[in-house]
Amino acid sequence: MEMKSVKKVLVPVLLIALFSVFLGCDLAVGGLQMGDVAGRSLESAAESVDAAEKGKGPTSFTATVNVYSDYEHVVTRDMGTSNHHKTIEETLYSAQYGPYGGFIESGWDLLDGKNVVMSNVTNYNPDPVTGEISGSNHSVINVVDELGNVVLTLDANGVLDGSLLGATIDMNWVAKETYGAKLQARGKVAGTFVWIAFDPSTGEVLENIPPNGTFILSGTYN
Repeated sequence: MEMKSVKKVLVPVLLIALFSVFLGCDLAVGGLQMGDVAGRSLESAAESVDAAEKGKGPTSFTATVNVYSDYEHVVTRDMGTSNHHKTIEETLYSAQYGPYGGFIESGWDLLDGKNVVMSNVTNYNPDPVTGEISGSNHSVINVVDELGNVVLTLDANGVLDGSLLGATIDMNWVAKETYGAKLQARGKVAGTFVWIAFDPSTGEVLENIPPNGTFILSGTYN
């Protein structure tokens, strides 16, 4: 099949243009810029981690968050002449942007009320006719406090399966960095991510949305 037809379906260029105009700036959403993350204070991050209630044994928790993609900074690579592609640069945010995003909701104080900055590397195969998509996904999930400090970094790996109208993503994760605190955590993250939405009453495809999804993070920490 020709790569041009694949790109028309998989990488919705119209969405990129519409989202770029809709965004109107460099997505420094809610004042949360990647420079703030890079320049985080480890001392402040450690204080946030120490604020978590850590028992003698593993403590179970769940957390829910909605994230959306910054389309202006998505970089994909065509892998040969097949329909195999690789997303080598993609960042998802939870900082509030209209009806999208929002703070993490969790019973674990370390996560509750924080934001997410999530980097993805995805190997996937799309169907240029049906929009079906499947593949593997690797994510680095940074939990960011209100000052822009990263308080916890998770390393996640798993699979995605579905279509551009909604694909399930299931990953296992472990705490990669806890910034000075003696903390161990591990678990699963699962949710549905949508690249293109449609109006169920008319069947009309709505292309003026940022790709977004709601994820549930579950696991234990000690």
